[in-house]
Amino acid sequence: MGGELLVRNTAKAIIEYDNKLLFIKKKLDNVGVYYTLPGGGQESGETIEDTMLRECTEELNINADVKEMVCVREYISSNHEYSFLVKQVHAIEFIFRCSFGTEDKITHLQNDVAQIGFEWIDISTVIESLQQDEVRNALKFPKTLRDFLIEYYITRSIKPYSKFIF
Repeated sequence: MGGELLVRNTAKAIIEYDNKLLFIKKKLDNVGVYYTLPGGGQESGETIEDTMLRECTEELNINADVKEMVCVREYISSNHEYSFLVKQVHAIEFIFRCSFGTEDKITHLQNDVAQIGFEWIDISTVIESLQQDEVRNALKFPKTLRDFLIEYYITRSIKPYSKFIF
């Protein structure tokens, strides 16, 4: 069992408001500042939708409303550019479009590993950054998220299930 990857379900949120996209802001010494979607791992006995709701509460202190599942993707940490930092993980990612009540005050209750906060970024800025060279780009996303955002916002070619393993 030593070299086996454990399969884990995760839920990720696409939260847009006023033409902005909400990201979790993270920082690691070897990587610098980068952005991820809110979300995290499913707990035993929890539906994937409940996972999404719990993670939005923990990371952002909001009562999210899950609208629709955008896609299901696989993620294997050893294929990730930060694999030197991340334990061996094989995750099935369920990505949802979510919203929240504007009366909710966003704060973070429980930081994830490396989380330093959250940030609303104009969708036009995200799209512009995705069209730039990754090296010179001011906004840093993990490659798998960058690829997803290009599919979602630029090529609009999201399939319900991605056959590619990221």
